[in-house]
Amino acid sequence: MREERQKLILELILTQPVETQQQLMELLRQRGFHCTQATLSRDIRALHLYKSSVPGGAPRYAVNALDAASEDKDKMTSIARLGIRSFDKVDNFIVIKTLPGMAKAICTCVDVLDDSERLVGRVPGNNTVLVVMRGPQEADEMCKTLEELVARKG
Repeated sequence: MREERQKLILELILTQPVETQQQLMELLRQRGFHCTQATLSRDIRALHLYKSSVPGGAPRYAVNALDAASEDKDKMTSIARLGIRSFDKVDNFIVIKTLPGMAKAICTCVDVLDDSERLVGRVPGNNTVLVVMRGPQEADEMCKTLEELVARKG
């Protein structure tokens, strides 16, 4: 039950602006998950969520991917699967489009997905990540990894 609830929390904050614990608790209730404020606070800590400032908007929950990466590869792949909208390869470059504000988290996920020497570097924007691979073949391999990841359900 906890894992399913935490997965839903991630999905909710990655797909819509969630500004308060009360709002998050209501969204969970609407989807059949009833929990106390204390339980929700523990989930927020476990998922490494924090309040992020959005230009022109109210603070909203976001994922601290660096903390999560050091703890759990499965959480990172869930974050990547939910946060990646599309990707495209040109030569040894990959451009990944993400949900708004998720580019930094996706950068960390790319590092977790490819811990080899194939990855040269990556640069995040707000909703776009530029990934530089050693060559076109390495970029093809990373695209295949990303394709498998975003196609995965649950």
